[in-house]
Amino acid sequence: MPNRMKIERSENYDYYRDLLWCSIPLIGMSWYYYGPRPVLLLLTGLLVAYLCDCALAPLHGAGYHPHEPSSECFAALIVLMMPATVPYAVVVAAVIAAVLVKEAFGGEGHYPFHPAAVGMAVAGISWPDSVYRYPAPGNWLPVFGASDGALVEGMNATLRNGGLPSDSTMNLLTGNVSGGLGITAALVVMACGLFLLVRGHVKLSVLVPFLLFCIGLPWLLPQLSELPMFSWPWEFVRQRIYLEKYVILSGTVLFGGLFLICEPVTMPNRTSSRILYGTALGIATHAFRVFSPYESAACFALLIVGAIPEWLDLVSHRTERIRFMRKEERRLAQFTKPE
Repeated sequence: MPNRMKIERSENYDYYRDLLWCSIPLIGMSWYYYGPRPVLLLLTGLLVAYLCDCALAPLHGAGYHPHEPSSECFAALIVLMMPATVPYAVVVAAVIAAVLVKEAFGGEGHYPFHPAAVGMAVAGISWPDSVYRYPAPGNWLPVFGASDGALVEGMNATLRNGGLPSDSTMNLLTGNVSGGLGITAALVVMACGLFLLVRGHVKLSVLVPFLLFCIGLPWLLPQLSELPMFSWPWEFVRQRIYLEKYVILSGTVLFGGLFLICEPVTMPNRTSSRILYGTALGIATHAFRVFSPYESAACFALLIVGAIPEWLDLVSHRTERIRFMRKEERRLAQFTKPE
């Protein structure tokens, strides 16, 4: 029997595999609301990611090895953030952009920016009408060709203009609202997030400060036209609670917190650095949600904050080293102190 070389899986293989498993129930909810078109969009993204990996693998001096499904994972994340009516060509362009960014910095384990965030940002800036306008759920869409139904802006556009959407809490939890394929069914997103947390892929040191600032800043600085420009946090509590409901359940805050910001390659390694990283992401996500015309605020926040994780680790390492040296100096001084 010929000896077969055992292929070692990538260090983050389990993370990407579990994310791909999570995409199944999310795309299943989209199939329920829109028909088989979302499934074909996902399969298109996965196929393009695979072909790009095969084509770009020789750049690293080796052929394609099926031990590293990160490109397919990024493709799935991109599709889940897009509407059911997005053209197939836009999905192809976004996935190619994501894989190119990944390979440009050396492939898996070396990229400084989240490839899925890059692909989503490129598609959103280039084709905003195709990426940030959504069909009404409950209408099955044609598998190919354009839909005849009217498209609407996401709920973040209403929030940005100082209003509150009219969707019920039950619709937000079950995904019966206009939005991205995988970000509207909040119950399914949270169930998948719990699975990732149990598997050790969601780091609370990043997620908790991220959510604290995504929730706390709208509470302290509500963008509601029916409220005065300045008010105390304990005033107009009912309006603030309604605002928080839509902030958390209507956009990419929940999806981004559970599926994007804890990416092991772009995330800092030290706990203190992760806390600062999550804080910066929460502040940037809130700023993009309020001032940017694009729905995917968490993606743009990742592109900005993605430049500082290594710097945060360096500062944390130096701080710990300085503390250790000072502690040693005090210990030595006490040990050599004359009686």
